[in-house]
Amino acid sequence: MTLFDRMTGPLTGLWTGPAIVAAMLLTACGDGGASNGGDAPAANSTLAEPVAPVTNATVASATGAGRTATQPETAVAPVRFVGTWTGPEGLSFVAEPAAGGGFHVRNQDTLDDRTTFDATAEGGTLRFVRRGQALVARPGTGAETGFKWLANKRDCLIVQAGVEGYCRD
Repeated sequence: MTLFDRMTGPLTGLWTGPAIVAAMLLTACGDGGASNGGDAPAANSTLAEPVAPVTNATVASATGAGRTATQPETAVAPVRFVGTWTGPEGLSFVAEPAAGGGFHVRNQDTLDDRTTFDATAEGGTLRFVRRGQALVARPGTGAETGFKWLANKRDCLIVQAGVEGYCRD
């Protein structure tokens, strides 16, 4: 079983990664670029920062398309981190693509504190500095977060087991 298979759960195969990317592209691109000749994604007026256009090469790179069976999956695709991750008691970790690469993160990591910061994907993890402390969020399962409320989840980010973790449904 490859790292990709473990990260995406039982409904994987070769369809989960491309399906996620396709759903993100359809959501982010609005009318699919029909208003501008179909050469580039349509501008999304709800984003504060411009988003780089997604090309077939970007999608192939992010999903592992074109990789042969003998080429192992070496890291989690950075696009995998994009989206809203929910923690216990209403805590959240929201990662959005940032202009020039990386991610812009909005994070409520305690009941009283919300913060924003930039993060980068590195070696299958998400690295960031929050309140002066260098941290790493790694993919894992709900059981690995150490939170009973997240135990049955399969798609999670773990900052520190038993202290901070977030999952998607």
